[in-house]
Amino acid sequence: MKLFTIFLMVIFLASSAIFALTSASAQSIMVPGDTDGDMIISSDEMDVAEKSHQDGEISSEQLEEIRHIHENYPRTIVDSVERTVTIYKPIERVITFGGYDAEMMYIMGDEEKIVGISDWLKYNDFRKLCIPSLIEKPAPGNAANPDYEMILELDPDLVVCWHYYPDELDEQLPDTITVVALDFFDPRTFLEETRKFAYMLETEDRTEDYIDNFYSKYMDLIEDRTEGLSEEERPKVYWERSKPYETFGSMPYVTSLIELCGGRNIFADTEFDIAMTDPESVVKNNPDIIIRYAPSKGPETGYSVEDPAEAKALRDAILARPELSLVDAVKNERVYVLNMGLPLSVQGPVGAAYAAKIIQPDLFEDLDPRAINQELLTEYLGSEFDVTEHGVFVYPPLEAN
Repeated sequence: MKLFTIFLMVIFLASSAIFALTSASAQSIMVPGDTDGDMIISSDEMDVAEKSHQDGEISSEQLEEIRHIHENYPRTIVDSVERTVTIYKPIERVITFGGYDAEMMYIMGDEEKIVGISDWLKYNDFRKLCIPSLIEKPAPGNAANPDYEMILELDPDLVVCWHYYPDELDEQLPDTITVVALDFFDPRTFLEETRKFAYMLETEDRTEDYIDNFYSKYMDLIEDRTEGLSEEERPKVYWERSKPYETFGSMPYVTSLIELCGGRNIFADTEFDIAMTDPESVVKNNPDIIIRYAPSKGPETGYSVEDPAEAKALRDAILARPELSLVDAVKNERVYVLNMGLPLSVQGPVGAAYAAKIIQPDLFEDLDPRAINQELLTEYLGSEFDVTEHGVFVYPPLEAN
């Protein structure tokens, strides 16, 4: 009996040793050069790698990879829902469930790392016409309805999603896949999120070029011209979303965009974010300007829309609402239809330029939103799409003088 007990103990110890070795090996595969399983390359582990290289056990390329990780990792950020996210080696494979994250990766020059996109992305005409290779990527569902089997087949290092979804994705995916929540659609947080993403992907230099020479260049120009305006100089704006009397309240990006462009959201003091209001509230606030969003995929506006007839019809319908007949915006025909995608993410300065010309036309008569859009497409996305020849983005048209 004693001998049998000793035999079982030997088997148990041997099994434990094999398990420990396997676990350490798995960790080493996850982070090259990591021998103790903590996913961090210490100075001692760097010395081991140097010795392995001298002995011919690893190549010069492998040694440089380990040295790069030792010098640059781990990297930690706090994402859009205050989750602390740490990565331990360079990101090579990314699923971009947010859409705007994929656009940002194109600007960063990291498009080859995108191995999966959200399925709804394939129907967006901006991506179809201006970043066509993006929609050819595999689509493992979307963040709200992910295809977990396909995600595992795509083997990403990183899954990026909007702030609504990271917890569920994190629970369902293995620890080897990092989930990060970054939105990229709110101008108040866009730069912070973009810099965090660039830090994760080691694309800081290319990202700062876009920020300095495009995004901040135009957003700062607009802010510089409007920041000194008095309350009386700021017209009241009613910004309608995608159906009659659906609007934006105190928190959404639209309110900050209106303020940036020299206006006042008539619902800025409400407690809601996006909600249905009523005609009486609009009439009571008597806006000077009405801006109506049109879906980015048409039929009223978009990169694929050539005829402004649908945009005109939408505007005419607003002007014809009998309950708004005494509102200043309608009486003075300061009613505009604007493409919904333009104020968001990498296109943000384009949408801001259109909004600035609508809200403060005298301050921004020299600003040409089409030229800004073309600069984005040509210089930063490498697109040959010509916005002077194609697309309807705002109605009535706004021309630079």
